[in-house]
Amino acid sequence: MISEIAVADRLKSRSPLIMELVGPAGSGKTTLSRALSQRDQDIVLGPDIELRKVSHIPVFIRSISSLLPLLLDQRKSNWQPTWTELKDIAYLEGWHQVLKRMSSSNSKIVLLDQGPVFRMATLYEFGPALFKSEETKTWWHHLYKQWASTLDILIFLDTSDAILMERINLRTKKHGIKGKSELEAQKFLMQYRKSFKDVLTKLSLCNGPTILEFDTSKISIEQLTDEVLAACESKRNES
Repeated sequence: MISEIAVADRLKSRSPLIMELVGPAGSGKTTLSRALSQRDQDIVLGPDIELRKVSHIPVFIRSISSLLPLLLDQRKSNWQPTWTELKDIAYLEGWHQVLKRMSSSNSKIVLLDQGPVFRMATLYEFGPALFKSEETKTWWHHLYKQWASTLDILIFLDTSDAILMERINLRTKKHGIKGKSELEAQKFLMQYRKSFKDVLTKLSLCNGPTILEFDTSKISIEQLTDEVLAACESKRNES
């Protein structure tokens, strides 16, 4: 039997990691997340910002305050930020500190779904015009550098449009392309993929995370889980 001291030493020797799952709805993110958590007890799901949690409030306030001059200036153009946009801004600006502390605790692997890459991609591509303006270019560059140094592994899942549409239409959960025509769905998915690819390119230019890409119709969940865990072990051995 392994002693408690031996287990503690093993944990100390393992480097903490932060990885994110991204990809269109129906690509298999939830299935992979569940499989990874079952296979490795070191994997924990990263939290989202929730103002009902007192410990999250200071991060939210600091993050929003740092961008207050820009946000106030944009009010002149009648931009009315939604709660989702404000939460995305706060997450992108300050949540890396929370995740780093979380991963360092007992050398955990923090797994993110709808993390920074998802938020940067959707905020830029589908958000208000503000986020494509000249005034925000410096902020975006700051975010790319910040998250390139925070994320260790990025897992991009995808498959054919036909399979995605079938899976989305069979779900009870709402989605923007559910019930839409094939042409409308394809247009959305093309734009969605482009937004992710643009963010991945920017992160790569900043020496960002290891990027793993999979077509989930061509690999079993067991093989996919094995490959991701092998990448985690390889990344930890680099440290």
